[in-house]
Amino acid sequence: MTTYHLDLGDNRAEVLDSVTKLTLVGSELDLDALLTTGVRAPVPLWGDVLLARGDDRHEATTQWAEDVENTATHQDVVLIAGDPADPASRRVRLADAWASTTYHLDEDDDPDAFVISFRNITIEK
Repeated sequence: MTTYHLDLGDNRAEVLDSVTKLTLVGSELDLDALLTTGVRAPVPLWGDVLLARGDDRHEATTQWAEDVENTATHQDVVLIAGDPADPASRRVRLADAWASTTYHLDEDDDPDAFVISFRNITIEK
């Protein structure tokens, strides 16, 4: 399984435990498979994806995920497949993305996983 990082820009990246449940225009897809085939469509491909956080958390990600009611949280974010320092690592740009739902999976009410919704997806080379 590929290691993914969530990059919010300005050196605000966080390693993720998993990236699952990628849905594009209502159809669930495997992100690893999508990286090999690419994304080409004449219209924007909106959707969402479930991100599970690891132990090393960046405070910018926490704040962004907690601001689900704040429309100012919309921004382009990047999922990096592999090492962020490696220019050969594939990058998945989620345009106009926002943290749409927070799941509380432990008794401390800590957001271990959250859904990112987006208006379009592109794979950068």
